[in-house]
Amino acid sequence: MTKNTITIELTCNGKTLRMGPNEEIDITAVTGLESSELEISTSDNALVDGASVDGKKIKPRPIHIEASFKSNKNNPENRAKVIQFFNPKYTGKALITNMGVSRNIEYELEGWTFATVRNMDNRLRILVDLLCPDPYMLNVDNFGKNMANITALFAFPWRMLSRRSMHKLDYPASVRGLMLGGMTMGYRTLYREVVLANDGDVPTGVRIQFVAVRGPVTNPKITNTGTGQYMRVNVVMQQGDILLIDTNDRHQVITLNDVNYYQHIDRKSAPFELAVGDNYLEYDADENYTNLDVNLFYTPKYLGV
Repeated sequence: MTKNTITIELTCNGKTLRMGPNEEIDITAVTGLESSELEISTSDNALVDGASVDGKKIKPRPIHIEASFKSNKNNPENRAKVIQFFNPKYTGKALITNMGVSRNIEYELEGWTFATVRNMDNRLRILVDLLCPDPYMLNVDNFGKNMANITALFAFPWRMLSRRSMHKLDYPASVRGLMLGGMTMGYRTLYREVVLANDGDVPTGVRIQFVAVRGPVTNPKITNTGTGQYMRVNVVMQQGDILLIDTNDRHQVITLNDVNYYQHIDRKSAPFELAVGDNYLEYDADENYTNLDVNLFYTPKYLGV
């Protein structure tokens, strides 16, 4: 039988507060983990029954937590620790684990207080209200893939020296082959399409990192072949340059070597998202696409945990 337990780890301004069965603070009640309020926009037509749906929006997620210290032995110290932790000036992150599934979400402190007790010797109880402007729970892992990877050819244990060893005759004949100078053997993947699987509940953005590792590259481009949308930047990259494109909501940026470069975006480009399921992406460039490494990073989003 599955045991339904919830643990919450709040991190803010370098401090951490943990609550759950194996912590000194126990969770007595929590709401807001499963879903957020939905706002449906409609319009009326005087000659048609009902209304037409114009759009749907998931509103910011409120999370309410009620927790209690398991002991009253260190009330003064615990009280001071809690007061110091809940600082409304900083944005925090909550790591929530429910029935073996873990999710992350950023929060703002909307308010908190100690619950009223009959006397100061009772165990401390905490009431906390968090507001998550981005309502989606995030996978704890950030998935990544290099579309232009180097694939090793040797799949068994093997060791080669970077330079030839001297005095080989002093060693047994069975190991002399390992003492030859050599190099790592592999091949470069030149197939420019990759499949990214989004197992989340809603579409998610993607971070694309173009790296000119073998020489100059002109106008790199990446296309979502399923929708035809693409991101293309007008730039001549020199060897060592790093071009970053981020299509995530609230984080859409284009930088070249950490400097804003959004003004150089191709005017027909569209910041595409990864749909739920399999997504096929393909990269290219006007000149020298084989000089690129293309790293992709994305984080699935969920409606609850």
